[in-house]
Amino acid sequence: MTPPQTWAPPAPQRPWLAVLSFVGFGFAGVVVLGVIAAQTGPVPFLLGFALALIPVPLLVAGLLGLDRYEPEPVRLLVVTFAWGATVAALIALAINTVDLLALRAVFDDSTATFFTASLGAPIVEECAKGAVLLGLLRLRRHEFDGPIDGIVYGGLVGLGFAMTENVLYYAGAAVQNGVPGLVGTFVLRGVFSPFLHPLFTAATGIGLGYAAIARSRAGRGLGPLIGLAVAMTLHATWNTAAGVHHLVVVYLLVMLPVLLGIIAVAQLERRRVRALIRRVLPMYVQSGWLSWADPPMVASTADRRRVRGLVRATRGSGAARAIRDYQLAATELALLHDRADRHQIDGPAFAARQQSLLRSLSAARVGFTGPASPR
Repeated sequence: MTPPQTWAPPAPQRPWLAVLSFVGFGFAGVVVLGVIAAQTGPVPFLLGFALALIPVPLLVAGLLGLDRYEPEPVRLLVVTFAWGATVAALIALAINTVDLLALRAVFDDSTATFFTASLGAPIVEECAKGAVLLGLLRLRRHEFDGPIDGIVYGGLVGLGFAMTENVLYYAGAAVQNGVPGLVGTFVLRGVFSPFLHPLFTAATGIGLGYAAIARSRAGRGLGPLIGLAVAMTLHATWNTAAGVHHLVVVYLLVMLPVLLGIIAVAQLERRRVRALIRRVLPMYVQSGWLSWADPPMVASTADRRRVRGLVRATRGSGAARAIRDYQLAATELALLHDRADRHQIDGPAFAARQQSLLRSLSAARVGFTGPASPR
């Protein structure tokens, strides 16, 4: 196969879908934020919106830092975050409001509020957030390679949802209790527990991630259900603790250990991918697609960064993007073999995807080595 003589980043596909998504997310976002602004007034709304943005960059960086071997496409990361911040938030606002009004017809206000928060909201919100993850697994299967992808996608959905929900809580606290109420709510939600919604939905993502690599039909079926059930349980536990004033106990004994457990899952998955790269890529060295130095470089996140930095310093940012794409294509080759070993892709589909990745590998190599000299 003759490698192409020039390299360029892949062009975006199906722009109409991006436009349609933008319009849908924009409409849902305007509606839900408009409702909050109408309930709280412009000044509390703007204060709440500003405070809700503060933890977002740090948490996004933390989530993306987990996925060092195969960073997900930016467009899908944006979609998951936007879904949580707009569509899922609007669904939750509408259904939770209906549930609360229905319960108020039967119970007093405090009881109705407690049951809505402890039982209704966890079910509604985790289903609304998890819907986009299920869609990604079904429609973008090749971009859902395991639990780390589930943690990243799920965490971003939860983060988007939490951002919009925090606007409501911060603005409402400012209206009811002034500056002290606003500061107290921000400290609780924005300083001590900004990771909770990402944590809940990451559980759903882990279930879907294990389903993506499961060998058995039972594993593929049970993984998403178990993940969603865990997400709902964690969410209900936290909301119930808030209702009975035991947040500190639940935070220390449940939420922090679960957070550490999710980080441990990500670490174990990175080890699995590293071992997979070391096992699979040498066969492409033997066939001439990779050099002998490539498999250990691709398997080491530190070496990947070092090589990108060296190429950037000596060849420029375009060559650095090319070496990044080279590393990514090599990683996806290893993951493709993993799917084949698990009987999750048939022969023709494997061959087509393999050839596509090999073409990407050759094109990216030209981007940081230059065109081959004519013979």
